[in-house]
Amino acid sequence: MKINIEKIRLEMDKQGLNPPALASKMGKKESWIYEILAGRQGKTFVTLEKLAEALGTDPKDLLS
Repeated sequence: MKINIEKIRLEMDKQGLNPPALASKMGKKESWIYEILAGRQGKTFVTLEKLAEALGTDPKDLLS
């Protein structure tokens, strides 16, 4: 399983969300979101589910 960072960024752009706003929506620290967007975090199914829920999308839509 590989989370597609570009798909996350595109979904964020569609919704007008920046990393701090997404972090707030998820109840996470901003640094955690920046780590995901840099590809250094986000390798678990739980992370994928949380991102998809916050972005209102299906988890499979965020995979490569």
